[in-house]
Amino acid sequence: MLTGSALESRRAALLEAMVAVVSERGYARATVGVLCAQAGISRRSFYECFDSREECFLAVIDDGYRQVSTLIARAFERAKGDWREGLRGALAELLSLFDRRPELARVWLVECLAAGAWALERRARHIEALTEQIVGFWSELSGMGSHPLAAVGVMETLLGIVQTHALTTPSEPMVTLLGPLMGVVVAPYLDEQGVEVEIAVSAALAQELRAAPPINPPGLNPSPPPDPVLAPRAHRARTCLRYLASHPGASNRQVADAVGIKSHTQASALLARLQRAGLLIKTPAPPGGANAWTLTPHAQQTLDTHPTHTTHTGNHPLDP
Repeated sequence: MLTGSALESRRAALLEAMVAVVSERGYARATVGVLCAQAGISRRSFYECFDSREECFLAVIDDGYRQVSTLIARAFERAKGDWREGLRGALAELLSLFDRRPELARVWLVECLAAGAWALERRARHIEALTEQIVGFWSELSGMGSHPLAAVGVMETLLGIVQTHALTTPSEPMVTLLGPLMGVVVAPYLDEQGVEVEIAVSAALAQELRAAPPINPPGLNPSPPPDPVLAPRAHRARTCLRYLASHPGASNRQVADAVGIKSHTQASALLARLQRAGLLIKTPAPPGGANAWTLTPHAQQTLDTHPTHTTHTGNHPLDP
């Protein structure tokens, strides 16, 4: 029987596995067997952590709510009495989180729709709680009241825009929506000139965030630094990067064939590790399509600077 830190460690691994599998293959294919293979644990351990895969998926939704709620609270704490700064910061934090973890964004924004009414009901409860949290902070800072239905309408509009973006233009950073979304938020409270100024300020912040180096989202384990790719034993990781350098946009299966991995799960795990290390960018698959992988600028720089690291013995954490 798992207890304490061991139980939490297995549970965290299963949540990460659920995100990885669902974002890539959809909830219907996220069977307990596939999740266990992805997380590297036994079925017995799975059922010590969760009663069912549905419970595991709901835990992913709950974990997302906790992360977002924390980001919103921190943004308003930094606002120092400026309600627009608080709203802008909260929305920027949310969009930046989605950009750092696009697989999480796909699960929360897209795959929940396909999982079933039970998943949508849980997400709806969390969105309602987030709306109340934002309205509470906003009202305290602005001194203005807001009709509950108005806040719900704005939140649904924002969610609809973000979901559409995730479905139609997944390769475009979410944070580019910051200016237009803030325009929607402040339109009922500012005159036309004020709205235009807010859009411009938010768009400038979005540009700054896009140029900033990536950071780890709260509540997640720190990503491994890129330098281990240079270690002698990280052979598959380097082979993967070199292949994608000459074949940008390759799919999971193409990468697996090039690297010499027969297991789809192992290939996905390798790509996910490199993505978390800040070395790969994934363009999620359209319905019926395949994911597309490309190098980040840092990965390309690493290859350009160290083109001859080929010796390897044994395994390395970045290799499956």
